[in-house]
Amino acid sequence: MKNLTENHTKNRIVYLDNDEIADPCKVINLFFDACSLPEHLDTLREWRDDVAFGTGHTRKRSPDNLLFDYELTVRLVEAAWLLKGQKIGKLSIDKESSKVAKWYIRAEKKKFGHYPRNLDCRETLKPSLVLKNIFKPYNVTEYRKILNKWLYDALSMNFLEESHSKYEVITVYEQLVKLFEATWLIKQRFKYR
Repeated sequence: MKNLTENHTKNRIVYLDNDEIADPCKVINLFFDACSLPEHLDTLREWRDDVAFGTGHTRKRSPDNLLFDYELTVRLVEAAWLLKGQKIGKLSIDKESSKVAKWYIRAEKKKFGHYPRNLDCRETLKPSLVLKNIFKPYNVTEYRKILNKWLYDALSMNFLEESHSKYEVITVYEQLVKLFEATWLIKQRFKYR
């Protein structure tokens, strides 16, 4: 019973309302209605730099924008948790036909305005793999805690290098980049069907 309770609290959904829990794809749509993929990636990189290196970007960015980006990101992580077992956004291309997969990806790159650069071929064909794999290093609650720490550090006037390990910052950043790109692909593929 204790393990069941611990697992439930580790992956508790906090930021999503009942409609979004029922249809997590709404969160993906809202995320990309707020900004384009390149804008989200730029914001995430600036946020990472503020946390890891104590850059001067923090003073230029308004606290309300930081809070808004934090909430969007946490909501996307929670939606990914709810979608992680689904085969969402998957292309029906055999693994053996790598030439067909590469051709399709090239055609899709021309069709969409932006295209992921950090997903490998397998993740591009099946973005749902990313939704599953981002929860290997951290669970939902751990991501929320880490991003909350990022928010406080980015808002702080003092740089606290010891509050984050470089490994944690790099790992979370890389996982979030893949999450942003995979969910963007999912949104685009549903839009053009």
